[in-house]
Amino acid sequence: MLSVVANPEGDVLHIHGDVAGLLRLEREVRRLRELAERGECEDGHLLSESWGAGDLTETMLSNEQVNGWRQVHHVKVFGWSAEWSNRHGLSPTAP
Repeated sequence: MLSVVANPEGDVLHIHGDVAGLLRLEREVRRLRELAERGECEDGHLLSESWGAGDLTETMLSNEQVNGWRQVHHVKVFGWSAEWSNRHGLSPTAP
């Protein structure tokens, strides 16, 4: 299970994951990190089944449903090298 939901305003994101779902997310992030470390900038996609894959499950907590949260069906993760992030005006500082 890997479920991603956003609040009605779109400024808060919740990620719900069991071990398998978190491992899927971790593998994708690791793949992109390894590419970025080599200076290669790629992206990855996590999609729900209704959007063409089975990476994301389509479930949310009942309190999220009643408060108008929305299911996220497509998560696109970008891996940026320092050079590319600077070139595109993204902050070079790490969190």
